[in-house]
Amino acid sequence: MKFQAVTTPDWLARNAIYQINPRTFSPEGTIAAITKTLPELKGMGFNIIYLCPIFEEDPSEDRANWSIRQKRSETNNPKNPYRMNDYFKIDEEYGTLEDLRELIDTAHAMDMRVLLDLVYLHIGPNAPILKRHPEFAKQDEDGNTLLTQWFFPHLDFTCPGLREYLWSNMVFYVGELDADGFRCDVGDRVPIDFWNEGRRRIQAIKPDAVLINEGRNWDYLLTGFDASYFFWWHETLYSIFGGVSNGISGQKPSTSLDELRRGSTPENFPAGGLLLRDIDNHDTVTDWPVRIERAAGHDGMELIEVINYLIDGIPMVYCGNELADETNLSMFANRFHMGKFEVTDRNIAGEAYSIRRQEIMKTLNRMKQENDVLHYGKTVWLPNSADDKVLSFTRDHKGNKITLIGNVTTEPLTVTVDTDLGDRILMSRGGSLRDNAVFLEGHGYLVLEHTA
Repeated sequence: MKFQAVTTPDWLARNAIYQINPRTFSPEGTIAAITKTLPELKGMGFNIIYLCPIFEEDPSEDRANWSIRQKRSETNNPKNPYRMNDYFKIDEEYGTLEDLRELIDTAHAMDMRVLLDLVYLHIGPNAPILKRHPEFAKQDEDGNTLLTQWFFPHLDFTCPGLREYLWSNMVFYVGELDADGFRCDVGDRVPIDFWNEGRRRIQAIKPDAVLINEGRNWDYLLTGFDASYFFWWHETLYSIFGGVSNGISGQKPSTSLDELRRGSTPENFPAGGLLLRDIDNHDTVTDWPVRIERAAGHDGMELIEVINYLIDGIPMVYCGNELADETNLSMFANRFHMGKFEVTDRNIAGEAYSIRRQEIMKTLNRMKQENDVLHYGKTVWLPNSADDKVLSFTRDHKGNKITLIGNVTTEPLTVTVDTDLGDRILMSRGGSLRDNAVFLEGHGYLVLEHTA
């Protein structure tokens, strides 16, 4: 028997999330630069933006408290967005509290939503709050502060004072700045009863505020969270489309596709729960050896975006994906410590391949927002005559269907699919119907609609 997840508001369930790392979103790397770009994002159909952490960071150059990834980046940047000094202040790198207020107000005036990033598992070693309240961090028997695996002080959720402090932080950004909710960093490692109470408090102010868990404990969806990350999904997509993920290389599509179909929804996943489906995020662009846009090529990446939008769940688009950007990014690089890295190349917006991607994203955003099949319909995987090379599934609601047939290889092929192929083609690239078969170029696809 499956348990029922919390009810997610339509504004989240019927939209994609557009993730922004301010550091690499623009050369300026500021909140104000994001605000200026909101009309472009809205014009492309994005209604939700989620900001990577913008709160005051620990500037210490003592590398004993730098994460391994931070050192490995060779940017020599002492500031890590996930090692915070003060949750109530905006880091001067990004701007001011008033800049954030203007961003949120401007977004709301355009009927857009803004999510902020909470990092509550750990804190910076020099955080002023720890000097006033050392009991907020875990300690060993000798009174030494315990650290997480990233070498940051581990916050102690058995401490009532810490909980009140963090709840007041959540209430501040929802109540004072009118934020629409939070993405919660490694949320699984913070007790669920903390999130439940935090959810209660922010929804007392804004009833449709949301929480998204960067974690894989599906039980957290029963009471605390509106959606959850699905790391396995993007790792498998990455391996299918020519990348290397977590040391896995050379996987054959026949193996990966079967895994993708079988694991598209985790076991014991709550009824009504929502998975966040992405391919790029601030971690993957930092850690994966090759950007997926390069590994899969523009055509392969287009197919990935189509898959993530049409399957059940919430698609997440990383800043630059909508332009088909393939620059070399790192979450540890900023305008002061760029190292070997770059920022998103917005100058490509006029190139033919980028124009195509922008039009594809407009179409996908519109379909996600307006089509009840993509909101209510369950995902049903369809057999086809090339199951080791072709991905095919349908969404069905009240007899209305949307079906995707996509070639995950670079080889052209013709397949038959065990379904009614539909009344009309909604989207395609390198795909066509030939009698009762489907012809697909390399990374080609068809999106078909059947109306009852």
